[in-house]
Amino acid sequence: MFDDVTEELETDELPEVQEVSRLRKYMGWAITIVFALLAAFLIRQFILHAFYVEYESMQPTLEPNDRILVNKLDKSPSRGDLLVFTRPDGDLIKRAIALNGETVRFVDGGLKIESSEVGSKWLDEPYLAQNTVTAPPSRPIPGCEAPEGLQNDGASCKVPEGYVFVLGDNRSYSLDSRSFGPVSYDSIVGTAFFQIWPLGDMRAF
Repeated sequence: MFDDVTEELETDELPEVQEVSRLRKYMGWAITIVFALLAAFLIRQFILHAFYVEYESMQPTLEPNDRILVNKLDKSPSRGDLLVFTRPDGDLIKRAIALNGETVRFVDGGLKIESSEVGSKWLDEPYLAQNTVTAPPSRPIPGCEAPEGLQNDGASCKVPEGYVFVLGDNRSYSLDSRSFGPVSYDSIVGTAFFQIWPLGDMRAF
């Protein structure tokens, strides 16, 4: 008699228990997926940015089709940083050369940096290809202040406060501050810190 009752209860209740368990499992997966998508969105929006190198302007440091990670929290550039910034025609990546308040001068195919803090010194650029010549623009650089005792004739540029002067490593094939002037800090997306593609070239900057 008792066996019959036990068997009847198990037969009636087991499908409902299984249904509740299955529903909880699906809800758990759905919540996990939603949180993962939300985390990915927040990271993409505020922390990390995957950037695709499209042109040859950063050779030999970066090649077309390379992919890099950009730290969007780092928007205060140091000299030598690889900066991704926004232009009306899209995002670009260039190297920080002269910081706000500094003067960059084009001298004999090289660069001199001048300021009250560093004095006047040649810029050492080991990342450039051998025998690279940095040619000055043939006209005044837009957005530059006139350096003391000099004219804004294209041979020099005093970088305004809140701006940074950027150049591509492939100096003969780069649209950079020589053409459009210093870049506003407000337009900086972030600083490149790691190359993720190709896999064989993965490295930190």
